[in-house]
Amino acid sequence: MRKPILIIGLFVAIATIAFVYATQTISVKPNPPFITKHIPVPGKGQAGNVQFEWKLANPYMLRQAGPGDAFLDLRITGKSLSGGDRKPMNLVLVIDRSGSMADENKLEQVKVAAVAILNQMNSRDRLGIVIYDDVVSTILPSSPVENTQAIREVLYSLSPGGSTNLAGGLQQGFEEVRKNFQPELVNRVILLSDGLANVGIIDPEQIAALARSIRERSISVSTMGVGIDYNETLMANVADHSGGNYYYISKEVNMADVFRREWNLMQSLIANNAVASLDLASGVEVQDVAGFQWNVQNGKLRIQVPDIYSGETKRVLVHLRAPANVKTVVSLGKGEFTYTDITSDKPQTIAQSFLPSIQVIEDRNTVAANYDRDVQSKVAAVEASKKMEEAYRRLESGDEKGAYDVAQEANSELKALGYTQNDVQVSRYDEFVNALSAPASVEPGAKKDMLKKQKAADRNARQSTPQ
Repeated sequence: MRKPILIIGLFVAIATIAFVYATQTISVKPNPPFITKHIPVPGKGQAGNVQFEWKLANPYMLRQAGPGDAFLDLRITGKSLSGGDRKPMNLVLVIDRSGSMADENKLEQVKVAAVAILNQMNSRDRLGIVIYDDVVSTILPSSPVENTQAIREVLYSLSPGGSTNLAGGLQQGFEEVRKNFQPELVNRVILLSDGLANVGIIDPEQIAALARSIRERSISVSTMGVGIDYNETLMANVADHSGGNYYYISKEVNMADVFRREWNLMQSLIANNAVASLDLASGVEVQDVAGFQWNVQNGKLRIQVPDIYSGETKRVLVHLRAPANVKTVVSLGKGEFTYTDITSDKPQTIAQSFLPSIQVIEDRNTVAANYDRDVQSKVAAVEASKKMEEAYRRLESGDEKGAYDVAQEANSELKALGYTQNDVQVSRYDEFVNALSAPASVEPGAKKDMLKKQKAADRNARQSTPQ
């Protein structure tokens, strides 16, 4: 009897051990499931004839005690349109006829350039001509372009006068366009000057405010600076505040070619009144918006985008600072892009929304591996152009050695990054640095010309692709 009992006991023991083992195996917690990181996805959409895109220089930001930098790249592209009749023009030329316009045959060049535009117009278009020195005169009230020979005679009769009431000319040009404003037309003032505003309103802020008020009426101002003595900052600001274009017409540039370029852009205008806005999330601050007019009120960033043309891309680089002390997805805000599409007979306002965000993480390698090279090249281009502004200021104040040192440093830093997208900009800065390395060989007029060219090119680099 003892043997069967032993055998039964042995089986019971083995079963007990097996049960305990099985229980312990099942109770072991499995490995946690694989969790994917949240990667903010860039946005893209098209409504009407304008495509709007956004993306970040990096979808990740390294966790740190204070706020971190986020660079938001907004791209606005006008759809390439072909065929069809162009929009009729409601155009007014505002021409500086001050005494200095007699120098280097500048006024004669203006006449030829204006006639080049006139030759492209027809009876569906309206043209007005305002001239100014210390006195503002409307020598051709805005009217349909029918008797082109009579208009030519008006242009050819221009002669140089006295001082420069630029603001008065701008105001009168605006009034002429406003009289015949229609939203389906291209409503434009072209302002030309070769000197400093020295009569009437001369404060740059007041003139910029006038330009803003013109934009609010859906009218744009394109500015053309002639020669080396005008205020390029003022002329560029008028264009930026009103949504138009800015040109520097140097001695070697054919003025008629510049007028034709502006005409071609006006023909391809597809949208105006464009604004990009961002209701900033808690803790998010704006550091800068490169190359565009902007302001922040009540926690909302508002960026004025100039007129949009067919086949053209504008790039708005927004430098933000956002909370980076907690591992989480940080909303940068709620954005909206609005514009008025004028391609149809009845212009319509169109809006597109976007929700940019950035992920705060602790992995340096992931941050380093996710920089968008194209956006980073844009960041580098903008940062270099800001540093070059100091070089320009020093050169204007007579500190050529200081200007050389700053320019050399800025260009060396840009070169070291190795972005091929910035090769044209690097070449420009090389020429600038080389000219400063032998300042005695560059006469004063050439220095002013060089500065105006550099500033105009840097402005373009900030507003579009690096160059």
